[in-house]
Amino acid sequence: MPSMCGRYTFTFDAKSLAEAFALVPPGFTIVKGYNIAPGQHIVIVRPERDHLVADVAHWGLIPGWSKDPNTSPKPFNARAETLAVKPTFRGAFRRKRCLVPASGFYEWRTEGKVKQPFYIYPKDNDLFAFAGLMEDWQGPNGEVMISACIITIPPNDLMAAIHGRMPAILPKTQWKAWLDPAAQVRELQPLLVPYPSDLMRAHPVGQAVGNVHNDGPELILPVV
Repeated sequence: MPSMCGRYTFTFDAKSLAEAFALVPPGFTIVKGYNIAPGQHIVIVRPERDHLVADVAHWGLIPGWSKDPNTSPKPFNARAETLAVKPTFRGAFRRKRCLVPASGFYEWRTEGKVKQPFYIYPKDNDLFAFAGLMEDWQGPNGEVMISACIITIPPNDLMAAIHGRMPAILPKTQWKAWLDPAAQVRELQPLLVPYPSDLMRAHPVGQAVGNVHNDGPELILPVV
């Protein structure tokens, strides 16, 4: 099963995305995903000059100093506690932060010999935004590959009953601060705290979500 934040959902259309982030609707097709996994392409929101843009990135960070993205490790999560010191994430944390829009995410709770998947989502069914890092790796022939990862933090009370980590979810009031190119590490680290439990909901779902090839709204339906 995926470790840490390894699966999530994105079920909003381009119009809703543009309205949520006050950006021009993206010029690419947004496909709803109910079982988005590392290695796939994901939607990110990043700053560009004085405005925000939506972009497509490979889920799995490829450091700018990597010689070959095909053989380089591609971490899909980054622990908030070590962002400022780990070489893989240090540069992106300082200069290339992004948001990863989501509708909800999955996590697995160990129950005896069984790992039970749970779907976790906003109480108001609004759009989540995970704190993310991005890189734009440039190859020797000028090719560019945009990649991203999701930051994880210790769990809130709701998540602690399911898993030992959770994605860093930023409320809308903090999006601007996270994406500010001039923000310093000392200003950013305090933003990476557990999202309030009372603003989230969780329920068990079927084992089908464990197979990355499965996709569809039935994956988020609760099971008894």
